[in-house]
Amino acid sequence: MRPSQLTASTALLTAAALVGLANAHSWVEEVYRVDENGAMIGQTGYPRGWIPRTSTNPPFSDDLAQWLLPLKGQSAYSGNEILNKHQKTENNPALPMLQAAPGDKIALLHLENGHVSLPQNQPKKPRNRGTVFLYGTTQPAKDERLFDVHLVWNRAGTGGDKRGKLLATRNYDDGQCYQTNPQEISTSRAQKLASEGAVHERELRCQSDVQLPDDLKPGDVYTIYWYWDWPDLDPEHIKVDATTDGRYPWAGTFMRGETDPNGFTMAAIAKNESYASTVDIQIVERAKIPPGVAVAKAADVGQSNQKIYTMAVADQLSNNFKVDIDANNAGGGSSSATTPASSPSATATGSDPAAAPSSVAPTTTSSAAAPTTTAGDASGGGNVTVTMTVTVPATTVYSTVYVTKSVFAGDGSGSAISPVAPVYATATAGAAAPTAPAMRGRVVRRNWQFGQ
Repeated sequence: MRPSQLTASTALLTAAALVGLANAHSWVEEVYRVDENGAMIGQTGYPRGWIPRTSTNPPFSDDLAQWLLPLKGQSAYSGNEILNKHQKTENNPALPMLQAAPGDKIALLHLENGHVSLPQNQPKKPRNRGTVFLYGTTQPAKDERLFDVHLVWNRAGTGGDKRGKLLATRNYDDGQCYQTNPQEISTSRAQKLASEGAVHERELRCQSDVQLPDDLKPGDVYTIYWYWDWPDLDPEHIKVDATTDGRYPWAGTFMRGETDPNGFTMAAIAKNESYASTVDIQIVERAKIPPGVAVAKAADVGQSNQKIYTMAVADQLSNNFKVDIDANNAGGGSSSATTPASSPSATATGSDPAAAPSSVAPTTTSSAAAPTTTAGDASGGGNVTVTMTVTVPATTVYSTVYVTKSVFAGDGSGSAISPVAPVYATATAGAAAPTAPAMRGRVVRRNWQFGQ
């Protein structure tokens, strides 16, 4: 369905009926090759476990598509979390792996879901809207432990067990993406990019662009772990407004007995939250890749001049590391600290905080209330109870409606066809409506009050 076919009244009526439904987070939606001019070309690739929003068996839900770490209901990392929710399977012709050559540049697309354009809903989140880490390997483990990879595999490929490397770091907010809503970030970005074809009524997806290693061999399947670290931060222990550069601590650092290179402690983290997607790339000889054809459907655009929807982010193509982070043991060598400590410390002695850049220096105040410790051993290793009073400001609710086409032909043959990217329309509501009944013929994704 093209944008002109989706009337405003239809979009608003559908959205209004669905305002009360659950919120959404993010995962890799699609993957494309990028040519020398920065244009997305060729056929669409999909992450492991991708499910179309038209799916009825099983019924689509955010929980099926996303991979939350720590798991829902678990406040702290256990150390046994795995990055790959879905196991590696044979290539599915209906939802194929991307084909690419050694050294190719590729674009991984995700929706921002209000995490970029509605920052007021999540004031404790990093100002870069979280850091995305891209790790690659030709030797993926069946159950790839987060603690064996994250901030262990390094740029040089010499970290940890040396099976993989850190390919790139990205800000979740790529600087141009937006969800359609009436807030300033969304409207100003659409206006700024209008000369490149941006239309405010059309959501612009975020990107993580990366160059594949040159030493890959045809026949390889190269696995990329897309890992978005998205914690709540404690403003008593870190300058949240200074995290635009993407530097803030990860709880696993301290659980492994390591120190944060910027001198932060565990106290800077108020809530653990992260998400992962796994993407397999079929490596082939460049000559065997079908001729590159501009990807008009990358955003289902109807006009050829809407190139912003099918172009890679220029500054990502020239810089693999938008966030200046390497593994904690950046000097390389094997890592001996991939198993969580038996008793993680609430604070860790790190490098001298004064040595950290002033923009990200940890902060402390004398007004923070001390936690109380329940009965435990003499070392004080008992449970810690913290009482907090939180005032949540009233916010406007936004709901994005997705109208999609099925990935199967409508002639009853059951034959697969290429998925068509969704059409996005957004409506607002001043208060949550009762949960709507299931609607046939429409599959939607909802998001509001993120993190509240």
